[in-house]
Amino acid sequence: MTGYALYPSREVERLRSEFPDHLICELHDQSGHPVFTAILCRRRCPCPPALVTAGTPAALRRSLASPIGEAR
Repeated sequence: MTGYALYPSREVERLRSEFPDHLICELHDQSGHPVFTAILCRRRCPCPPALVTAGTPAALRRSLASPIGEAR
């Protein structure tokens, strides 16, 4: 039986500590490949919450650190 891990990986925990204003999760697509997601949950600007997705934790980190948000 497949399912979701109840506890985040260390990498997801690191991302959450680096970007505390975002809700960060590791999901998996239908093939089992990881998809890392982040959504802005504490807005400190008048901008709308944005969903950011990336294939690796490093790509998500780069996107969240970028003022433009390059990962999709």
